[in-house]
Amino acid sequence: MNEPLVPASVAEHPGCVLLKLGQVAFRLTEQRLGELGLRTRHYTLLKVLAADGPLSQLELGRRTRIDATTIVATVDDLEKAGLATRTRDKADRRRWSVALTDEGSATVVHADALIERLGEEMFADLNEWQAYDLAALLGALNAGTALASLLDGVRG
Repeated sequence: MNEPLVPASVAEHPGCVLLKLGQVAFRLTEQRLGELGLRTRHYTLLKVLAADGPLSQLELGRRTRIDATTIVATVDDLEKAGLATRTRDKADRRRWSVALTDEGSATVVHADALIERLGEEMFADLNEWQAYDLAALLGALNAGTALASLLDGVRG
């Protein structure tokens, strides 16, 4: 008999279910990305750089809500792996600009494929419409202001 990830008495609170499912998804994502020598935070920065082009470390941190110390360490990792470069920002020599290398761009493609396959496995219990609805609901939470405002209130 399969036990649910969250006991029924706790599962009456959607936030608790979301927390546990997020923890599980994070562990699985870390495991899969580990096949490429990446962690979730590396993938996050690579995806943002692939979508938006070179950005300052400060802007990367702001967009991904990753603290400055972790951004520096993560960019160090990406630079050592040859996936990104860091150069002085031409507009402001005090800032660092981070850009993908060709190898970084290729790695994003491989990582996307791993994440896509993992998503298919994680959502195998859902039919097509449930998966679509879940994606829409999570997208709405992500795009909304409530969670971001709560987080910013905690940090501020």
